[in-house]
Amino acid sequence: MNDNHLHARIFRTSDQWYADVDDELDPQPDNPLWYGSYTTQPAALEAACTHLAALEAACTHLAALQAAS
Repeated sequence: MNDNHLHARIFRTSDQWYADVDDELDPQPDNPLWYGSYTTQPAALEAACTHLAALEAACTHLAALQAAS
């Protein structure tokens, strides 16, 4: 989980790996913020981590813009 209270879940379905990112404080399993299906567990994990990192970078950038104005 990061400062925005987001978390990633990785789990296997019958023939593929599923990843999603959701808000830990208001989880909505039927409506995550982001999701994807992958053929391997490492690919699902990498995609989820990449998405969390992009969200964190966007929040950091927005905070910097707000501080500068």
